[in-house]
Amino acid sequence: MNTQTPGMPPKRGIHPWALGITIVIVAFLVVTITVVLIVSQQDYHLVTKNYYEKDRGYQSEIDARSRTLALAEKPVLELDRAAKVCNLVFPARPRYDGISGELHFYRISDATGDTRHALALDAQGRQYISVSALRPGQWIAKLKWSEEGKDYTLEQRMYLE
Repeated sequence: MNTQTPGMPPKRGIHPWALGITIVIVAFLVVTITVVLIVSQQDYHLVTKNYYEKDRGYQSEIDARSRTLALAEKPVLELDRAAKVCNLVFPARPRYDGISGELHFYRISDATGDTRHALALDAQGRQYISVSALRPGQWIAKLKWSEEGKDYTLEQRMYLE
């Protein structure tokens, strides 16, 4: 028994291949747009904002590291986790007022938490710096100082809990 009207073409449904291809293309576009929106809203921190100027002066930093390695006695950075204090101890000298510089706590994963502290050594060549405001995780303590017209650099990784 034929239920088709004479003179009319037979009814056809949507071809499964056409439907499948349409679904794949639409899904691809939705995923692509979603990824673009998520990536565009991320906040990326550069290691340093003025990387070009820093790169130009990198040879002086290499020289400062070499001078630090050549020292017989180097400054010591000790982390007292119980007191949440970083102890900076310079080797024994007659006077410490000729030493200037800074200690920079650098957070690899988030530059917004970085802190800088000017060197202010006491008569025994010590300085105590509170780290209680720093978030737990990995930090790099970068000590840069000048003494007798020469620059020195010392870096040390620290883990705060």
